Amino acid sequence: MIYLIAMKKIPIDLIFFDLDGTLTDSIPPAITAIQKMMRELGYPAKSAAEIHRFVGFGEFPLITGSIGTEEPEKVSAAMRLYEKYYQEEGLLQVPLYPHVKEMLEHFKSKTKVIISNKKSSFIHILLRNLRIDHYFKEVLGGDNSPCLKPDPCAILELLKKYGVPKERAVLIGDMTVDIETGRNAGIQTCGVTYGFDGPEKLAATKPDLLLDDLMKLTGSIE
Repeated sequence: MIYLIAMKKIPIDLIFFDLDGTLTDSIPPAITAIQKMMRELGYPAKSAAEIHRFVGFGEFPLITGSIGTEEPEKVSAAMRLYEKYYQEEGLLQVPLYPHVKEMLEHFKSKTKVIISNKKSSFIHILLRNLRIDHYFKEVLGGDNSPCLKPDPCAILELLKKYGVPKERAVLIGDMTVDIETGRNAGIQTCGVTYGFDGPEKLAATKPDLLLDDLMKLTGSIE
């Protein structure tokens, strides 16, 4: 597998980070919470691999895909129970990927924003638990963003807010939807290969950078 690293450092002022699969290894706790919810509500059991297909797009697709219906009452009951398990147990078990803190410290002088389809309250809890909340200027989640990925409207608004030209911003994520979002916004893109979609799938989207360790970002942007 070829990992794309900039031949010379790219000048960047604003860094957008995806969260799940990019900064935090959040799949196992989310899947466990889904499985507990499904058992309690009497849904047929699903394997981790079956549930994994619905991870990464926000809570609503995760719930509806897992229980196999969008019927409002059933979705509401499932969501309440999932959020209970995830908040009381799952969030405490989510670790950072290697070298995330070191990378964030290296770029502490740059403006950094979380842009995720995850519920914003969950994001804030995770960032506080992992003691990295102070690194981020803003947090945009699936419930407080003006749009969801791959729509670039949130990125475009923040570029204007911080007065950053498109060529001096980058979106870093682990899924093809992240690369698509960055491209839709007209900014630089960076894929990380250890998350949800994997190296081959990400490489096919042709991001500007493709890394297997976030610490390598320090050698690619300035």
